[in-house]
Amino acid sequence: MKRFVFAVLAAALMVLSGCATHSRVVVNPGHHIVVKSAYVVLHGGSSEDMDAHVQQELMAHGIQVKAGPETRDPGTDVVVRYTDNWRWDMAMYLRSLDIQVYNGASGTLVASGSWKNSALHGYHSGANVTKKVMDEVFAKLDAG
Repeated sequence: MKRFVFAVLAAALMVLSGCATHSRVVVNPGHHIVVKSAYVVLHGGSSEDMDAHVQQELMAHGIQVKAGPETRDPGTDVVVRYTDNWRWDMAMYLRSLDIQVYNGASGTLVASGSWKNSALHGYHSGANVTKKVMDEVFAKLDAG
């Protein structure tokens, strides 16, 4: 009987751990920067909503935002690039989001944030995930 209870508990823990999302933010310790302006590299197409979410979150942090295609010198404090990965399972869902923040003058990576949905995924809002990652990135940038 003890083995059965242990097996059930172990199986439940494995299922629950499979439901967890994962996020991670890394800030380059040698490159603290005050961010007042940002340039967002747009993806367009199927990522058009994510383009808007990234810009909205930057503005929510009091940052002036420019956006457009990849460019060498946008004239901003930082350049923000992202990669979003969507999958289909009865509906589209966000599989992962990676956001990188580069120094606008030097091109050096200043911070990166990533979020990954679990194997037993949920249908998380692109807006909410973007907010979560950007809030974590700027919390660490401001603390640095």
